[in-house]
Amino acid sequence: MHFKPWKINGHLIQSSDSLAQLEEEILLNAPEGLKVVINELYNLSENKITSLSIRTSGSTGVPKEIQFTIEDLVASADLSIKELGLTAHSNLLLCLPLRAVGGLMMLVRAMRVGAELITVKPSSVIQPSMFHHRKIHWASMTPHQLVNSQDSFECIENVLIGGVALSDSTLDSLLKKPERIVESYGMTETLSHIALRERYPNNDLFFNLLEGVKISKADNGALVIDTPHLRTKTHRTNDEVKLLDESHFILIGRLDEVINTGGIKIHPRVVEEILRSNRLKKEFFVCGTPHPDLGSQITVVINAKKDSECSSVKEFIETLDWPNYHKPRKVIARNFVYTATGKIDKRATL
Repeated sequence: MHFKPWKINGHLIQSSDSLAQLEEEILLNAPEGLKVVINELYNLSENKITSLSIRTSGSTGVPKEIQFTIEDLVASADLSIKELGLTAHSNLLLCLPLRAVGGLMMLVRAMRVGAELITVKPSSVIQPSMFHHRKIHWASMTPHQLVNSQDSFECIENVLIGGVALSDSTLDSLLKKPERIVESYGMTETLSHIALRERYPNNDLFFNLLEGVKISKADNGALVIDTPHLRTKTHRTNDEVKLLDESHFILIGRLDEVINTGGIKIHPRVVEEILRSNRLKKEFFVCGTPHPDLGSQITVVINAKKDSECSSVKEFIETLDWPNYHKPRKVIARNFVYTATGKIDKRATL
């Protein structure tokens, strides 16, 4: 059997039969489809089905379905369990959608190690009352949840960040912090994270690979990930990185988002961090838009209905001290479109 006896909201689960006997109110405050997914995991474990389908977010391309076996799920969970120090005595908070790999893998870790899973409905704000002020050893959150859920840190010891990168400005803005914040790097194809970096109390610059994972760079500078523990061994990304050694790397930005402006290549992430560190309060992202002479120009896209709202952002940009070639030339307003997992769908927005 791949899964140990584990608990969900205080109730022992030993098999799909135990789950069927649960009273419905036990799962009322839980991500949508939790009971179905747990049953699928038991069916996988018992060879009643051969694979589980997970859909990519679609934030960087067309969403696609990826098939994973029980061996894939267990191998990925075991790496995380070892790295995070999870035990049967751990309390894990599930506050992410199960259609996202981050939420799914938190469930698998609990089932694998025999921990207790405490569930809340996914929301941008997680209050301690939502999990009855119980002590939480690990919670997995997005940066947006982290910022909005600071009152819950009185009960949450450690937070694992995923989905999108946690900027320095977001980290600095936190008035309250848990004991530890760890940022993850990974993709749906690698079944959650393959590398971690501590952001608090230490703010590490580099990501540290999980045991057994290997990395290299393609000719264009893109990160290539080797996952010997998974059925699919090699994964080519669109992320540009700086390799420090065989176990550590620094994330620079996405190659497919690089702005070539007059022959100078600018990573949007660098421009975004300058704006965030100077407290631009609008929701925004940076991209390249066509320019007749430069080819592309650095553009700030704000979440707004009216173009008139761009004026204050343009004035704000003029007040900042910019590195060479990094100053945005244009600000546009768009109604932001989001993926099912809450990421900005930049292609659809534009």
